[in-house]
Amino acid sequence: MTTNLRRILNPVMFGKKVIDKIDNEFGSFTVEELVYEGRRARVLFSGPMHSAQSGIPLDNDPHMLFDYNQRLLEMSIELTPRKILMLGGGTMTLPMALITALPEAELTVVELNAGMLTIASKYFGFKQQPRIRLLITDASKFMDQVEPAYDLIICDLYDNLTIPKVFRGVAFAEKLRRGLRPGGVVATNCISAISGELSQPMRQLCAAYSAGIGPVRIFKVDRHFAGWVPQNLIIVAAKSDNTISGLLRGCAEVPLP
Repeated sequence: MTTNLRRILNPVMFGKKVIDKIDNEFGSFTVEELVYEGRRARVLFSGPMHSAQSGIPLDNDPHMLFDYNQRLLEMSIELTPRKILMLGGGTMTLPMALITALPEAELTVVELNAGMLTIASKYFGFKQQPRIRLLITDASKFMDQVEPAYDLIICDLYDNLTIPKVFRGVAFAEKLRRGLRPGGVVATNCISAISGELSQPMRQLCAAYSAGIGPVRIFKVDRHFAGWVPQNLIIVAAKSDNTISGLLRGCAEVPLP
């Protein structure tokens, strides 16, 4: 749900118009219309660092506003899953895109913040769909009871700028593995550098997924970022490396640490 740190701290955006300010038990949020990365857009920001949590374009370009969501959408189209689990739905921009692009797919979305759904419906075009099963609950508790039902599990589990500790360990990775059908894939959005002191988030997730799921591969969403810059990475894991091959052709693959 959160886009990369460089764009959070130094976003290329102007012409801002605040549409609404929302406070709930999970924090303070603003909905704004502005030019974001060269595109007219509506964006949800949160927290003291004014981090971009979700957004939709207001132009005629069909690509999703955040590059990592676009890459996850492309990966999903390549994989053609029938059953998808998304942990962290946010304002439901990616779930809506998945349902549109994959007419045979059924999607379960787990989102902790019920207030996000009000924001999603009011400002981001979300409409409940028969093929979307929406659960307001904690993702870790949901995964305690998970069955091997999913071809694709997408994790976008951020508390502002950080993946909570419970979602970064081997125990949670093992839960993800249990939720996969044969040939299933886990794909996680991770904000991290690739090298240097700021690469710890990537290294921690890769170690957990390697131990708890199986083969892991790392992909840069934007190949132009230097390795030491925190950026959106997509970490993909599966029981077999053959399953991952070719899923993210639009990304640059990163060697495992």
